Amino acid sequence: MRNVTHRGRAAVVAVTLAALALVVIVPAAAASGSSPVRWSPAQSTYGGTGFVAVPAPAPEGTGMTQPPGPPPFTGVAFGSGFWTSATEVFAFGFINQVPTYSGMPPFADTELSGTPLTPGTILKLVFTKTAGRRINSIAIIGAPDARVALDYAPAASLTESSTFTVWATVTDPVASAGGNVGAAFGLVMDCSTNAARDYHGSLFVANMHWLDVQPPSFSASGMAGLSANGANGTTATFDGIFAPTFLAVMGITDPTRMQGYVDATAVTGWPGATFSVLGSGDGSLWPAGYWKYRITNSSWSRHDIMFGRLTKPAKATAVSPKGTIRGTRPTFKWRKLGTATKYEVRVYKGAKLLQKKTGCSKLSWKAGRALPRGRSLTWKVRGANGVGAGAWSAALKFRIR
Repeated sequence: MRNVTHRGRAAVVAVTLAALALVVIVPAAAASGSSPVRWSPAQSTYGGTGFVAVPAPAPEGTGMTQPPGPPPFTGVAFGSGFWTSATEVFAFGFINQVPTYSGMPPFADTELSGTPLTPGTILKLVFTKTAGRRINSIAIIGAPDARVALDYAPAASLTESSTFTVWATVTDPVASAGGNVGAAFGLVMDCSTNAARDYHGSLFVANMHWLDVQPPSFSASGMAGLSANGANGTTATFDGIFAPTFLAVMGITDPTRMQGYVDATAVTGWPGATFSVLGSGDGSLWPAGYWKYRITNSSWSRHDIMFGRLTKPAKATAVSPKGTIRGTRPTFKWRKLGTATKYEVRVYKGAKLLQKKTGCSKLSWKAGRALPRGRSLTWKVRGANGVGAGAWSAALKFRIR
């Protein structure tokens, strides 16, 4: 996974939106703790048809319900939900095929009445939430250009026990790195009480499946989005649906000037990708007043799909070498810059440039040839991205013994 400042939180959760495909490998410890979110099947509908709750809990270790009889259980939609207390994320979803992996978390109690999932079917899912939890954001595996909404009372979102509804549509996900098991729906919900992770109820929708889609993430540079891994040559769609208040947090004063990025490179410079501003919602397909943006991508491996206004990297910080060192080919190290995709290093003797390295993607570089001993030398580094190069670091002095 490419390193971006938001990765520290997201990497902790090995949940995938495809987990809700529902093949997810989650450490037992991660799924421990009492979930603050519970699905209410009696108040939910699948295309207007009510759900049937299967007695819970499911058999320990299976994490899924099973109809009577021996496998294979084909043509039946299975559901699973679990709480990752370490990262305060609740994951939930349905799949139209029985997963073969048996190490699922043991928190699952739903089954779609033996009904196969059908692409295009509208889901109304009602959840209850305990007091003290905020619904920061929801990332959904769902159909593009279909209704998606999060309905809840904002005043009760953090301080009170409350009920909220998620509207979405079953999708036939695009083929991806792990194949395609057919129709599916899933969501990953950030319930952190940390105010810094509040997305103001923004929504993310992707039609990828059976791949590593991370929960939404917000970088120090003011960009928000998902990370995913797909199959090369298949076009996947990512929608960011942002509340006006969150656009302000992102520093977007004119919603029409939002931009899309793949790995901190503007979509306009990324082969196989497009970016669209889909406008402000009227409440029919997405929430009224929320702005919707879309990134499509067909050139895949693991990538960060982000929305925002990328700026040049901040001033870099050189770390080592400094002072008196040994070895004529030292390794130069510097601190990570959140929006930098590459770095440039220069080494000097006085005003004379001795060596330079451009296009370095790591946080270190070993001198390409021997440097002189016993001389006062300096070096500096700067970061760059699709917008341009940032400021040079302060120069560090060193001398080779």
